[in-house]
Amino acid sequence: MTTSDNYPYLKVRCRVRHWGAEVWALVDTGFDGHLIIPRQIARQLGAPDSVAAWAMADGRRVVTSGYRGIVELVGVGAFPSTVVALGDEYIIGRAVIDRLRVTFDHGQRLIVEP
Repeated sequence: MTTSDNYPYLKVRCRVRHWGAEVWALVDTGFDGHLIIPRQIARQLGAPDSVAAWAMADGRRVVTSGYRGIVELVGVGAFPSTVVALGDEYIIGRAVIDRLRVTFDHGQRLIVEP
């Protein structure tokens, strides 16, 4: 179990090929994927493993690069994941958090259990 008082963010470790980082990622229940990383990092990763179209909340569709990697929720566990390069923020999505019990505790903290 882990608790984050940095609501609505969770501490994650991500590894894709030779690149890795430990960051705070926004928990987005409207994002169906695993993890979004800032687009600028994709330059360090080389050719993508996949390319996919994503529907944005405003109705736009964007095409972006995807990379096979590992996403670890610190204190909970690691998951093979598709890491998507888009925008400028780290965002964790439902493909990861749906595997866990996540409690949004009154807008103050997140509690995550296996």
